[in-house]
Amino acid sequence: MALAFALALPGPAPVLAQGPDTLIFGTTHDPSSFAYAYNNEYLQSLCAEIRQRCQLQSLPGRRGAAMLADGSIVGELGRVREYHDKHPEYRRVEESFITLRSYAFTRAGQPQVSSWHALPARARTVSYQRGVYYYQKKLEALQPGVQAHDVQTVQACLQMVLNGRDQACVFDDGALGPDSRALLPQGSLSRPLDELHLYIYLGKDYAALAPSITEAVRRLNAQGLKARLQKKYFTSP
Repeated sequence: MALAFALALPGPAPVLAQGPDTLIFGTTHDPSSFAYAYNNEYLQSLCAEIRQRCQLQSLPGRRGAAMLADGSIVGELGRVREYHDKHPEYRRVEESFITLRSYAFTRAGQPQVSSWHALPARARTVSYQRGVYYYQKKLEALQPGVQAHDVQTVQACLQMVLNGRDQACVFDDGALGPDSRALLPQGSLSRPLDELHLYIYLGKDYAALAPSITEAVRRLNAQGLKARLQKKYFTSP
């Protein structure tokens, strides 16, 4: 699953070519976000477990999808379970490695959004981070009551609300970084709308890695890695 805007942060570093010594994975989370730091630490532990060298790259959602399709990267960290419905050719590692919470951000003094179904009554226009398939599908299901706009970063998504250009921004706590988190007190934050259990997806050319990665993820989670990193990187916004 994962998450926008006019205040775009500097672009990601150039992607390295896939090589025999290093497995390149992508993530849609920005390098300044809490989820990126989590993903990177998890990936390094995972790759040590399977005795591989790995590198994580921050990629816009559509670019990451294209690179996974042409084999430029081994896989992606942080796609929702339903991503397999859109791309059945990819291999999902059947064990969630991170859990995020989604929220709705509105202007101060506005009624709080209590659920996805309540969103149309509170906000006619909503921003979300470009390339996040989960939010795209959720907001499409609320049309015509909600008009959705995709933007480049979560910081820009929040600014769309604060500047009065949109009535709400939907995002997950993993997409936050220090700068975007600092904007939250200027508006109103909903209770968590839901939890997003995110997975590792492997490209069709790397399906042979799935058994070893699946078993490694299960071992690491059983040893408490997921719980430890959740506590380290995430607190309630």
